[in-house]
Amino acid sequence: MINARYFPEHLFQSERKYVTVYLDDMDGFTIWNPELENFDFRFRTHCNSKSIEPSNCLTWVFGLSNRILRETSEIEKFPNKKRRLLVNFRNDHRRLRYTNTVMKIRQGYLWVDSGVMILDNPIRQIVCEQFLPLIQHIIPPDDITEDFEKSPSDSYHYLQWKQTGQRHYPSYYQRLKESVACACFGGVVTSSYLTGEPIVEWWDSWRFWESLAAGCVTFHVDFDKYAVKLPVMPENWRHYIGIDLDNMQDTVDRIADDPGILEKISIEGRQWAIENYAPVPTALRFLEMLGSYTPQMEKCQENEGGSVALSLSMKLREINLIVFPDWSQPEESLGLELERVVRAIATHGDKSKMTLLVDNSNIADEDANLALSSVAMNLLMEEELDVSDGPEILLIGQFSEIQWSALIPRLHGRIVLENENIKTIAHATAENIPSLELDRFMKESY
Repeated sequence: MINARYFPEHLFQSERKYVTVYLDDMDGFTIWNPELENFDFRFRTHCNSKSIEPSNCLTWVFGLSNRILRETSEIEKFPNKKRRLLVNFRNDHRRLRYTNTVMKIRQGYLWVDSGVMILDNPIRQIVCEQFLPLIQHIIPPDDITEDFEKSPSDSYHYLQWKQTGQRHYPSYYQRLKESVACACFGGVVTSSYLTGEPIVEWWDSWRFWESLAAGCVTFHVDFDKYAVKLPVMPENWRHYIGIDLDNMQDTVDRIADDPGILEKISIEGRQWAIENYAPVPTALRFLEMLGSYTPQMEKCQENEGGSVALSLSMKLREINLIVFPDWSQPEESLGLELERVVRAIATHGDKSKMTLLVDNSNIADEDANLALSSVAMNLLMEEELDVSDGPEILLIGQFSEIQWSALIPRLHGRIVLENENIKTIAHATAENIPSLELDRFMKESY
């Protein structure tokens, strides 16, 4: 973790005309370092759609490097691969070390010079104890690992070994290319702060991408079930095999019933990874996400319909929520729905941390503002609500696909209404935002 003292002086000056980006590949859980929240963008690996993250976090991954593609450029045809499941874990992830790190706790922020977190439910331990015994009769595990201290003798490979923290071994890549499958599990199972469901917040690893590039059948947890989030999602049983930790036997049975599926996953998984996460598509995605952003300004753009679309410099906070009202419904029922939402936000114990975004893509700003102002005025007069310390309520108009793709990772939930703008929800792919029933939201603490 980079400490603030390493940042250049005046990096975050208010008059800057450049974008600041922090590439956050920290293993483990989201680090709430206040200094990192000064960056315009924090491209965060290990993202999860049901986790609460700082408002400047965007979904990112390790992806494929030229180094990995070089080592996996020539692979064995699948029928010639050795029928084995590579399980070369060198760390069991039961302990997570932190140094020079700021961590967020209920009372505030905790500075950790050096410490170790003992983790419950490490996935590698679960898999080794429960999944490998089930799969061994179909794909025998190979648990050979490389020695951390044994460096390659070739000068090129030695340089890569040094630069990757002793993770580059020609022998490992050779075994990877010759193997039918690879176990790429990592991290731990935790619970969502929003829903209490089991999730996996720490999952990304070089092994996942190396396996895909090598044409291995890549085993990991079921990304959809455990809310793992990537910029472009893979499809389970097409690009990788994602197991349900509550029903591992189902994975074994499906492979046993359809052994030919492994070759299909090997081919399509490799193609998907290269098409979406090789250096060129990754660089283009990075530039697209930056392209619609202007730092430190409330920049607005006029769209073809004449309404205003806010840029990514909206006043987002620690907890960002969104609603998609159906503005075509009768004024009375619309007002009641908006009133319930605003009252719930304004009376929530964490309101000072919240921003509520209200979609008004199918109604003029003036009309939407009038409706919201009327709701707020009624609540102030009838209930004497104290809104001096929040929340922030913002209207958003027409958004482009790029703007939605950059905004959605910064949203923590969509408050579900009885009458919603289904068209905009589909356009924004808002089904990827965790849904929050209003009654439950009012009881939750963030």
